[in-house]
Amino acid sequence: MARVTENIGQANFAATLFEALGYIWPIQATTLYLYPHGGMPSALFELGGPWLPQGNVSQYLSGFYLLDPFYGACVESVSSGCYDLADVAPDHFELSEYFQSFYRHSHLEDELNYILQSGSGLSLSVSLAFTQKLEAATTQQFKRIAPWVLAVLGKHFTGLDTRGARFESLMEQRIHSALNNFGSSILTERECRIAQLILRGHSTRSLAERLGVSEDTIKSHRKHIYSKLDIGAQSELFSLFIDSLAEAQGVLSKDPLERYMHKNPLIGSATPCATTNKREKP
Repeated sequence: MARVTENIGQANFAATLFEALGYIWPIQATTLYLYPHGGMPSALFELGGPWLPQGNVSQYLSGFYLLDPFYGACVESVSSGCYDLADVAPDHFELSEYFQSFYRHSHLEDELNYILQSGSGLSLSVSLAFTQKLEAATTQQFKRIAPWVLAVLGKHFTGLDTRGARFESLMEQRIHSALNNFGSSILTERECRIAQLILRGHSTRSLAERLGVSEDTIKSHRKHIYSKLDIGAQSELFSLFIDSLAEAQGVLSKDPLERYMHKNPLIGSATPCATTNKREKP
């Protein structure tokens, strides 16, 4: 801890911090993310990882991060602190297509994030990944030192506001808007919100509780969503999101499905909402 403090402001600060945290328990992969709430994230430091190519940091930053529970917690302005996966993940996370198509390829069993919120819409997230499930006592050890970790991060990244603005200005793409706008040219506002939560791994029961409606209402909405998008399963919804994200090529201030539909005209053809874009009250 003393060495970390001595290295505040130095180039090897992050490496020293991760080395210190490894004394609590062996860490298989470490990454320091900068999450601008209004722009693309970046990895400020990355060290190791047992993941396959389809589950690595580069793939994560290409768009998968939008469905990451930790990213969601950051942009929804969860309080600064230390969080494990159980703290932030939806109830059916391991059944979600994000988990099946990306997360499981990392070969990780558990993850902790130290999240430091900035007052100007920026988050720093120190990701610690493990190949085995942590015992509760070990998790509590990591959480117990959170005030110190957040303090040294805050000291090292003094001026984060300016630094974050510079990152954002260099990035023309605004992928963060893709999830919020996904399907908006075809679906109603309520259906868009439900599609987003389905993509993040929420079950029918979780959706009903979160939105204050019955499970039958959620099932009805899900049926309408699938019909309008000409799909039949959650896996197809996930594939449609990822494919449309890639096709959008950085023009993401609108629904990323719009460009995709030009090359796949059958998508959305079953509903007049594709042209009228009617909206429900949320």
